[in-house]
Amino acid sequence: MADNGLPRRTTERRVHREERPEQLLWIAQARCLAATLDLLSQSIVLLVPDATLRVWHANAAARVQFTGEGLVRMRDSRLLFADPAHDQYFGAAVRRARSLGPAHPQTVELVGTDGRTAATLQVQVLDFGVSPDLPVSEVLLLEVHEKAPVERGLQRLCNEYLLTRKEAECAIGLYAMGSLDEFARCAGKSIHTVRSQIKAAMQKTSTHTQAGLVALVAARLGS
Repeated sequence: MADNGLPRRTTERRVHREERPEQLLWIAQARCLAATLDLLSQSIVLLVPDATLRVWHANAAARVQFTGEGLVRMRDSRLLFADPAHDQYFGAAVRRARSLGPAHPQTVELVGTDGRTAATLQVQVLDFGVSPDLPVSEVLLLEVHEKAPVERGLQRLCNEYLLTRKEAECAIGLYAMGSLDEFARCAGKSIHTVRSQIKAAMQKTSTHTQAGLVALVAARLGS
């Protein structure tokens, strides 16, 4: 049994690992970081920006939260968004974060097309000593803050400005999508209907521009 080569392979494997002490340090740092993140109640995801944004580690809170049907989901080591437009917004934030580097977090505000769900995503490049010759050369840290349903904000628009529910939903949809055409497409509504409801919402809120209406909605959802 002593000549079966097993001890030799074990020794070779140990020597090979000791020849790359920087990898051992990197692995130790990564494991320590992952264990620390799992203790947090906030949903945090580490992403590797290779061909796609691959989930490298999701902490315990994120693994629970993203298995549902919220605005952000996680399937097969990938982040998925309930609204395709949110994927574009997040992709733009990732590009800005990678261009600016560490200590420059980028924030994306998401609101569901139903006007009742919202989330804030903050993404930034994480710098904890990685280098190009190690397994992962760049890591992104993503924090996801799912807000309480914005039903209260919707009701506030209806109560304070006497908007109909459809008018309030269109106003929130404009705030969320940034475009009437995009909101109409995602909500499955006629653009003519949406324009009519937005016009009514602007008249009732005494906002003379869409930008003014968006600012008012943002204030009502944020308070």
